[in-house]
Amino acid sequence: MLTEEHKKKIEYLNQYKYLNKEIDRKISELENWRNKIFNVTGTLSDMPKSPNRSNVIEDGIATIDEIEASINKDIDDLIDLRNEIEGKINSVRDLKLRELLKCRYLDCQKWEEIAYRNEYSWRHVYRLHELALDEINI
Repeated sequence: MLTEEHKKKIEYLNQYKYLNKEIDRKISELENWRNKIFNVTGTLSDMPKSPNRSNVIEDGIATIDEIEASINKDIDDLIDLRNEIEGKINSVRDLKLRELLKCRYLDCQKWEEIAYRNEYSWRHVYRLHELALDEINI
């Protein structure tokens, strides 16, 4: 059974997965903005132009720059966080437990996948996970 201490450790270890997902979300948003800008087409007309239309590309480029800067900062944070979490996981002496933690928290694998690849039952994976959490110091 998971204790409060286990839950805090899991929350700490899951930070990597959530930051990684946030970066993926921002990359998707960046691609959407790039598509919007590249799909802006000019039209030839003798009608007066809307002043707002010319700002679309400028605003889009500014937004892209902001998103790219945010992504770069998040990637730097992700690298630091991964190194920190990997250091904590590497402090676990038992190789089997260490591998389980790396599969779950660094490779972001599901419990079913971990059980299947290591030829464990789900129950055994959960038991090993609790033992591994006992050895992690946060």
